[in-house]
Amino acid sequence: MKKHSFATLMGSLLLLVSLLAGCGGSTPTANQNGAAQTPAVSEQPAGEPSSGAAADPQFNAQQTTYPITITDGAGRDVTIKAEPKRIVSVAPSNTELMFALGKGGVLVGRSDFDDYPAEAQEIESIGGFFPPNYEKIISLQPDLILLTSGSEEAREKLEKEYKLTTFVVSPANFADLYDGVIALGKVVNAQEAAEKLVADIKAEVKAIEEKAATAQTKPVVFYQVWHDPLQSAGPGSFIDDMIRIAGGVNAAAAATDPWPQFSMEQLVAANPDIIVTGSEASAQEARQRKGWESLQAVKEGKVLGLPDENIVVRPGPRLVQGLQWFAQQIHPELFAQ
Repeated sequence: MKKHSFATLMGSLLLLVSLLAGCGGSTPTANQNGAAQTPAVSEQPAGEPSSGAAADPQFNAQQTTYPITITDGAGRDVTIKAEPKRIVSVAPSNTELMFALGKGGVLVGRSDFDDYPAEAQEIESIGGFFPPNYEKIISLQPDLILLTSGSEEAREKLEKEYKLTTFVVSPANFADLYDGVIALGKVVNAQEAAEKLVADIKAEVKAIEEKAATAQTKPVVFYQVWHDPLQSAGPGSFIDDMIRIAGGVNAAAAATDPWPQFSMEQLVAANPDIIVTGSEASAQEARQRKGWESLQAVKEGKVLGLPDENIVVRPGPRLVQGLQWFAQQIHPELFAQ
């Protein structure tokens, strides 16, 4: 393996594990390699409210005017010729976003791992992620396929061999999420719903950030992404965003990539006040790990397992729940559980 490919490889590996987490796995995950770009639109939308949009007087009713060219999460300019009516989502995060935008009804295919909301499981599955079942996708006659990071091989095959249109939504942090939701809203003619969803998330993030800013302390938080080799979440990840917004200090804040390896020496030097793992099972193992007994978090019983890992690794609407959970653990004196 080439040394410089480690971050890319780990990103793809963590994406796969995050998908498996939806099937009950307890290993650490991530799904955040490609940053969504600010959408570049070729035509100005106009018209009446899009179907599925949440009614709210503060948002201007808009419909997408097709064809539309917009930059996706892989930095590509993608042209959508007409409103998509048959969409296949090859990622749980994109499926969640489609339902949040009121567009779950146009999904005709989803991956095996798309388990939220419950209605998603009623949609026909196209199999796994690396790779998806191409024959099944073709049989569903989609006019758009939604992908995420790590999908380069599938994207190339679907476009070049099968002549299908793909669109990547792959946010790495909250700022990317806002851009990605707005872009997806334009693509699927759900602009009003997308704007409202982004406004709601921003409002919750702002409320938590402002309350956390009043705290007297900033506990050091270590997030264990993987145990062997020890790996954490650094700048450029949703987890880093959550720790910072919730009023903590990320033990891996000085890392140079989103998923850095972390030595035992670094962990001892950081001596975190709180250690977070992807599940209660992995937290239990960490509490008993040899060499960790001297850490502050272990001594004070602050090694915590997430109730659902997907609320911090799936780049979708439930990330707000993940942020709320972090706020409650980092500053319980401010955020009642």
